[in-house]
Amino acid sequence: MQALSAAPSWAQPRRAHVSANTARRSTLHRSGFLGERSSVGHHAAAPAVARRPLPRVAALPDGRDVSLKAAVSAPAESSSSAEASSATEAIAKYVAAHGGKRVIRKVLIANNGMAATKSIISMRRWAYNELGDENAIEFLAMATPEDLNANAEFIRFADDFVEVPGGSNKNNYANVNLIVDIAEREGVDAVWPGWGHASENPKLPTALKEKGIQFIGPTAPVMSVLGDKIAANILAQTAKVPSIPWSGDGLEAVLNEEGTIPDEIFNKAMVTTVEESLAAANRIGYPVMLKASEGGGGKGIRMSNNDEELKVNFEMVKAEVPGSPMFMMQLCTQARHLEVQIVGDEFGNAVALSGRDCSTQRRFQKIFEEGPPTIAEPAIFREMEKAAQRLTQNIGYIGAGTVEYLYNAETGNFFFLELNPRLQVEHPVTEGITNVNLPATQLQVAMGIPLSRIPDIRRFYGRDPDGDSDIDFMEEDYELPERHLIAARITAENPDEGFKPTSGGIERVSFQSTPDVWGYFSVGANGGVHEFADSQFGHIFATGKTREQARKSLVIALKGMVVRGEIRTAVEYLVQLLETEDFKNNSIDTSWLDGIIKEKSIAMKEDPHTIVASAVMYRAFRMVQAEEAAFKEFWQKGQTATQGIERVIEFPMEITYQDVKYSFTVQRRSPDSLVLRLKGEDLIDARIRERSDGVLLGIWGGRTHEIDGLEEPLGLRMVLDGQTWLLPNQFDPSELRTDVTGKLIRYLQDDGGEVVAGKPFAEVEAMKMVMPLIATETGSISHAKAGGAVIEAGDLLGTLTLKDPTKVKKILPFGGEFRVAADEGSEAPPSAAEALEEAIAQTNLLLDGYKLPVDETVNNLIEKLCDPELPDSEGGRWVRACSILNGVVDRYLAVEKQFAGKKADSVVGDLARKNGSKLDDLLKIVLAHANIKQSTRMVLSLLKQAPTLPQRVMGGPVGWADDHAPISDDFRASIKSLSNLRGADYGELALAASNILLEKRLPSIDKRLAELKTLLKGDAGLKRSWGTAEAGDLKCLSESPTLAVDLLPSLFVDADESVADAALEVYTKRVYRAHNVISTEIVRADDLTSMNFKFQFNTYPEESPLRSGVLALSTTLDAAKASMPAILDRLAAHVGDAPADTPVHVLHIALSAQGEDSALAERCAAALSEHRGRMAELGVKFVNVIAYQPPNLPSYYTFTAASGYQEDPLYRGERPTVAHLLELARLENYNLTRLPTVNRDLHVYVGESKQGFGKRGLQKHMLLRRISHSRDAAEGGIERVLAKAVEALDLASLDPRTKGASSGRIYINFLPVQTDGPFDQAVSSLKAKVLEFISRNSTELLARQVDEMEIRFRIAEAPDSPVQVP
Repeated sequence: MQALSAAPSWAQPRRAHVSANTARRSTLHRSGFLGERSSVGHHAAAPAVARRPLPRVAALPDGRDVSLKAAVSAPAESSSSAEASSATEAIAKYVAAHGGKRVIRKVLIANNGMAATKSIISMRRWAYNELGDENAIEFLAMATPEDLNANAEFIRFADDFVEVPGGSNKNNYANVNLIVDIAEREGVDAVWPGWGHASENPKLPTALKEKGIQFIGPTAPVMSVLGDKIAANILAQTAKVPSIPWSGDGLEAVLNEEGTIPDEIFNKAMVTTVEESLAAANRIGYPVMLKASEGGGGKGIRMSNNDEELKVNFEMVKAEVPGSPMFMMQLCTQARHLEVQIVGDEFGNAVALSGRDCSTQRRFQKIFEEGPPTIAEPAIFREMEKAAQRLTQNIGYIGAGTVEYLYNAETGNFFFLELNPRLQVEHPVTEGITNVNLPATQLQVAMGIPLSRIPDIRRFYGRDPDGDSDIDFMEEDYELPERHLIAARITAENPDEGFKPTSGGIERVSFQSTPDVWGYFSVGANGGVHEFADSQFGHIFATGKTREQARKSLVIALKGMVVRGEIRTAVEYLVQLLETEDFKNNSIDTSWLDGIIKEKSIAMKEDPHTIVASAVMYRAFRMVQAEEAAFKEFWQKGQTATQGIERVIEFPMEITYQDVKYSFTVQRRSPDSLVLRLKGEDLIDARIRERSDGVLLGIWGGRTHEIDGLEEPLGLRMVLDGQTWLLPNQFDPSELRTDVTGKLIRYLQDDGGEVVAGKPFAEVEAMKMVMPLIATETGSISHAKAGGAVIEAGDLLGTLTLKDPTKVKKILPFGGEFRVAADEGSEAPPSAAEALEEAIAQTNLLLDGYKLPVDETVNNLIEKLCDPELPDSEGGRWVRACSILNGVVDRYLAVEKQFAGKKADSVVGDLARKNGSKLDDLLKIVLAHANIKQSTRMVLSLLKQAPTLPQRVMGGPVGWADDHAPISDDFRASIKSLSNLRGADYGELALAASNILLEKRLPSIDKRLAELKTLLKGDAGLKRSWGTAEAGDLKCLSESPTLAVDLLPSLFVDADESVADAALEVYTKRVYRAHNVISTEIVRADDLTSMNFKFQFNTYPEESPLRSGVLALSTTLDAAKASMPAILDRLAAHVGDAPADTPVHVLHIALSAQGEDSALAERCAAALSEHRGRMAELGVKFVNVIAYQPPNLPSYYTFTAASGYQEDPLYRGERPTVAHLLELARLENYNLTRLPTVNRDLHVYVGESKQGFGKRGLQKHMLLRRISHSRDAAEGGIERVLAKAVEALDLASLDPRTKGASSGRIYINFLPVQTDGPFDQAVSSLKAKVLEFISRNSTELLARQVDEMEIRFRIAEAPDSPVQVP
């Protein structure tokens, strides 16, 4: 915050005078004037031991050496008498050189706030500019305890201060006896009264004159006349100045010997009772203004439109300025408030220093002041100036004053309003356009210097500042610089509540001065505005060559201004006023702003839902801060409880705004994010950060919001993007509470009397203003305080016995649609790598205890992990996937290994002792463990999906148990650590980890290939649970459920021809196991090796046509393309003359040296299309391509005749005949999406019906199809296979693509023939097994919405019968 536009280089540290004779004293070290350091003496106002005052210099005869006389007769009583003597001599020389009469060395500032601050700053500047020493004048301030506690700036700027009693100004700044006593006791030369307080009390200059102390202002008689608005109006009428109709119409008077209006005339103009007021108002005509003659600054003045309002306002005016005469005048409508700044000297001169336009007023309190007043023609305004000069000269006015007029812009007429015998708040406007330092001018006039000898005034009239020529102020004209200035008062007032004053601490005022904008403030950092102070604490000024330039500069300055603290300000409201077309066009009048306030035509605009959301963000952020701090404090004290820690992650929050209650759930999903949920749905996901100054930055909906707030007794006062909003707490409607801090003057109804909703029930005084408190409901009041009680905002003043409780305004719960600003950003979508990093980050946040949806987070991680667009990484895609999963598990273990098997309190205690001062780390651990259910569920979900990951990550038919999907030793160790966790929270997770480890205990691929070669060569028999098969039994091998079918293609080209032949035969019979393979033959001729076979479908009892198949061996696709004619010739020869009305034959092509190629399917389709005609002639139903490089597992591609020998993506990665065995043709009415599964023989699809619509749109089902090689269907096999199927559905349901599925359907095809017992008995037994499973697992089946199960068996007609009945 800056008090001036720039700090002068001459400000040097100084040590103030401290008396040794004060009754109570302390030395406060604080920033000195304009930021330097100084020691400031502190004197109590209580009677003290007398000390020698500074001698005051009397008027000297003409021709005497004033400077020498002063230097000799006024020795300085300061810490350095040499410095003081030098300063006194410099002042004396200046006074003498400019024709003055007296030296003023020490000044008592009998004021506080803005007045005291501005006066000291201005006079110090003058002292430096003219005397070269800003400390030439010594300033003594008066300071109340409230001012001291508020860290008031004027105390810092003064050299010394005296502590005076607090409370109302009658105890201090308006207490004439106290001021005079301090002035005399402290030995001051003069008293500067400022404005307000005692500045217009003629008793003060009278009493000071008796003590020989100079009063910097008019004489007592003149002050009495002109300061009294009644007397001033009578004098104006006497001088034939036009006056508005008022209670003293036609009265004229000549001043008596005392310089006052005769009492009998004065009293005729007064209204002393309500009855007299009503009579005068009805004679004058409403609307009327009721004024206290001694009021000012918006106090002691009220407008009334009718008798009822006048009755209430009479008591208010009477209370605001106690003891003051009151008068009444007609309200002049459509008038401008123009004023002339006058200064008179003791030689009878009066100068008019241009004037000001103060038409922007609310309740007669000025808001903006500007100058010069361009609304009036220059000639008319010059007449107004001369009238003011004549009036002040006629009565011998001395000092600065203001003559106020009402001006009608349409007619050019002006009317005398009043003369203020003091300096006014807005005087810097005049300084800005005239360059005349008014407080310094007051000081020089008090020194007896003639106006025409004051340098600033001479400069204003274009004269040599050091000259001594006379100036005829009545006849000579000045030239104003090409400049316009607009000022804005910065007040502690609430514009939303009719500009009610507010009080409280101020943390910081941020205001940036520029060459075109400057300001003064009466408070500093960590200061405040107390309830007995004036509400104005700052004044901002903007200048420009034109009014519009000045306006724009002021708008920019106000928009950049920040006031943080407990008070309310109208800064944002002022900006809106300045931006109105009326103000821009200068088409306002004195009633303009009051009309705006009444109609509420200017109001801060913001979507109520944005306000509500911001308030929730603010309160949630602060609540989390407080809760976390409380827990850390507990732990620091040795307390180990963590109960309730989850409140910092998820909690309810209610906000009431505009009579609507919003019930939110707030979730934290990262350290800097808050998610607002309403009715179970996410509304806003916001990023929240706290700036160093405590302001929150909230980012959501594509916008960044600045949020600050303060919890007050009545609710949350929030500043959102520079605009202030109050979100009130819910109160009992039968309670009447005050919303201001101050003093209760009186109740307007007796105890037990009836108050009416919307009508005043009490009057309070706050910030020297009297205002009514309005009842919110109707009922009988019971007083809770006594008149005169000091009250604070939120205090209970009374309770109501409600007249009609049914009519009480009700708070309704929110039931509509909450508006959320859409993010209109067009950010580019993240790359696959960036998306993966974000998914990992979300997973880590969930593990850290933040509230994220578990299933969505897991699925997102796996989806991004399996994205084919991910760039290659060192070690390959699977290594990267395992590394990421390992990181997830390790992060989980880092927390839970500390808690497993132990009591949480003891763990926290141990960690608190170990962490010492690093309690933030402990908080993170405790938060992560507090949400163990969600983190455990996430890790468990990952483990369940682990078996599907190899094929999802690597894109091929790779199983979890395959060596093509190895895991590192670290990952294996981490999974083992999971399996070793003990405790009720870890049971299911530990079991799942153990099972995962078991599935990874397979021999190496080399070992398994070697074992397979041994079996194929016939060197050993296949080991089975029910016994070892004979060596060389290839039929047994092809039917084995444990056969590694995908290893067989690697042996098609084995160097041992017997192994290669056996591999071809076993592969063929295994793939066509569900069919009747009639014959097989291996043909090696013409550089082409193939397996030729004949087979039939098992379509009992119908006969299936004989079908032919060829499995041709090649190396690469290019080699196969070259051999394609030969391959088709081989197939043609094998088919022979068999008719081919429909496609029934099959062609397999094995590419045993084909590397990975993402475009292989397209290339194959292109190669096959060249032979499409011939394949159709041969009746080829499909072509299956097997591509691999031993020992890698093969990839499968199927090209069907139905699609013109293009690839069917549904068959991608599947062995031939699987589609037939799964009867996928029956799903032709669905659009199928295949989901990853653990078992190659188990498929899960999401099927969307192509035809039927359900209640929610297109019907969607989860379709499970399974081939089973189990021979023990009747002996536990059915239950095992069905349980695995339900588990697979459960796992598949985690995939987001299953969302919305209305049912689950299971199809299982058991391939082995069931030969146990007679046919009917076998059928009955199998049915019973299925029904028993359904009964026992009905809960799980309902959970998975399974509504259909189809199981296909092959049952022998009789034991050992070759006939199979499907």
